[in-house]
Amino acid sequence: MSTAIIVLTLDEIDGVRAIMPKLNKDWAEEIILVDGGSKDGTIEEAKKLGFEVIHQNNRGEGNACRIGVEKTNSDFIMFFSPDGNDEPEEIPKMINKISEGFDIVHISRFGKYSESSDAGPFDRFGNRMFTFLVNVFFGGHYSDALNGFRIIRRDIMLKLKTDAQHLNIEQQICIRAAKKGYKVFEIDGREPNRIGGQRKMKPLPTGASLSWQIIKEFISW
Repeated sequence: MSTAIIVLTLDEIDGVRAIMPKLNKDWAEEIILVDGGSKDGTIEEAKKLGFEVIHQNNRGEGNACRIGVEKTNSDFIMFFSPDGNDEPEEIPKMINKISEGFDIVHISRFGKYSESSDAGPFDRFGNRMFTFLVNVFFGGHYSDALNGFRIIRRDIMLKLKTDAQHLNIEQQICIRAAKKGYKVFEIDGREPNRIGGQRKMKPLPTGASLSWQIIKEFISW
């Protein structure tokens, strides 16, 4: 069993400095950064720490995820953000859990024992609403259908045939995994505050994108 950790970055130099040294390189056979065009020194800092950086031509998190899949070969793929919201300590737990026979393991920020310091009231409402819709329309059993901190079997990721280009990639993976009946395990986790940089999620455009995606997935996939 081999694992690739795909680190998604866009102007996250503060997070890279603080978080990336905490990633034990023995945890995974491959660790790469897919960068969406950072101008703040993120790329240079990552290389200084000894990490390989892949330059992303097409913007958007969904595109970055697919580039990371294309550039790695491991049996399992983990998506990780160094912005401070994802805790490196969860990585070995997730790898151990998926080795028990699950197809996908992800961190839930809104499970029974979860804690999120970064999400405000509007974020919580939106997450719960869209997670509810994913569960109702597609048979999911999620407490958080919008978090991207996950590990997934490579063959499953390829079978999902994702095409979401931006932050809606997380919801699309959850929807298609639920429809296919894949074995998903949620780990109640903690979401600390962001470390530097700017938040990429814009509530209104993201909400519109997620709503349209639910309609399209319900009708056509």
